Amino acid sequence: MAGADVLPVTADEVPAIARIVRQADIDEITEALGIPMERALYEAVQGSLNARKIVVNGEIVAVFGDAVYSLLGSVGVPWLISTIHVEKHARAFLKVCKPEVQGMLTRHQNLINYVDARNTSAIRWLKWLGFDFGEAVPYGPKRLPFYPFTLNREE
Repeated sequence: MAGADVLPVTADEVPAIARIVRQADIDEITEALGIPMERALYEAVQGSLNARKIVVNGEIVAVFGDAVYSLLGSVGVPWLISTIHVEKHARAFLKVCKPEVQGMLTRHQNLINYVDARNTSAIRWLKWLGFDFGEAVPYGPKRLPFYPFTLNREE
């Protein structure tokens, strides 16, 4: 079983990555947020403190990062967009996730974002990572139900 490499990702790679994004992630971004996947990826990569890609056997399984929501409250916005290769390399993918989230918590006191209520595999993964969930709220231009999720640095 191959291990995963966590490497920097650049804006130049966005078009190629956008073509292989998992359908549930496309639905979440394009339907719920109302912007094309390629633009969402570009903005996420450009706006992150630490944009990275997870690569297994030369295949990109996910891109992720953390953006600054509020400097005052030390709040970061974690994000991850998975590709069609994530399930094939699930074990290698999962192995690197928890250390990366811990890294985010060294840069931010609190992490917060929203997940599409339809994206059941992402919700299961976020719970596995230790995120807490609030009640679903209307989100994005279509006001679809999204769950807020948070994780706070241990004091």
